[in-house]
Parts: sequence; C-alpha cells; structure tokens
Amino acid sequence: MNKILHSSSELLKEAGCTTELVTIGSREALVFEGSSVLGFLFSYDSVEELMKDWMADSDRAIANYQFGLRRSGIKAWNTYLVLLTPDIPDYARVVSLGAIEEDLGGTRKIARAGVQDLADLSAALLPLRPLQSAPRLAAVDMKREIRERTTELPLRAVDAFLSGADESVVLQVLEESL
Repeated sequence: MNKILHSSSELLKEAGCTTELVTIGSREALVFEGSSVLGFLFSYDSVEELMKDWMADSDRAIANYQFGLRRSGIKAWNTYLVLLTPDIPDYARVVSLGAIEEDLGGTRKIARAGVQDLADLSAALLPLRPLQSAPRLAAVDMKREIRERTTELPLRAVDAFLSGADESVVLQVLEESL
C-alpha cells in the first residue's frame, strides 16, 4: 500500500470512518465510510496521471460499488471521490484540479496535488474530518456590546433596557424619546 493510502486510512479511521484497501481496475484505492459520508480515495504518482486517469477511475469505482451506493440511502448524497498526488503542480494544473472539484457530477470531489507529508494530507482531508478543536471565544461585556451596537436608539432607552426595568417602563421611555 502506498504512503498516501496508508496515511489516509489512519486519518479517516481517527475521524470515525471504516476503511478498506481495494483494487479498482488496476489501481489500488481506499474505500471509506463514516456516519454521514462515504467515498473512494485514489493516489497518483503525478499530476499528469491524475488528470489523465481520474474520470475513468471514478466511473469504475461507481460502477463497481453501484449497488452499495444505492443501499446507502441518504448517505449517497455525501459520496466523495478523493484524488491525491505528492507531485507539485504548476499554476495551470492547480486551475485544472480546481475544475475537477467544481464538477459535482456523480460525487463530491477533493483533488489535491503537493500532498507530501501528514500536514498536507490532513489539510486535504479536512472536509471529511470532524472539527479538530472548538473555537476559543473571549469573554464579552454584554452591556458594553449592546451600548455599542444600539447607536440608533436614544441612550435613555438603552439605559432603561439595561437597567432591568419592567418592559412597560422601557416602552414608555422609548415612546417619550422618539
């Protein structure tokens, strides 16, 4: 098994997917399935090979697994075709890889070149992995925030609202201010 397929299998397993190395046509591939996604991952030696062979590999994968895809129900809408190569692309090839990703026929697609280490691979597979950490938000002074965002209301009405006064008092202050 090549390095990209092996490392992809490990990352996808960490994300809760089951993986299996298979042969589709004459190419090794990784089949994966998680709770909400499933798909096929192919690794190519060069960008040129990826560009030349991806469509035929995609067609073979879908044909070979068509019955399983049909049985997967709603998950079939989240079928991915992942196309990776360690080869560094030139600008024209980057554009071509982007065009592959924009082609939503049959499957969603991730097409990346320059996948040379675990960080590159992790970044390529990010759409298939859960969030890595929750965002850290700083504490917010809500009263100050409300004062800053309510610039079109009279200050007296904002003060009444923030004082915890009864709703009728706040409405009365608003009516008197307008």
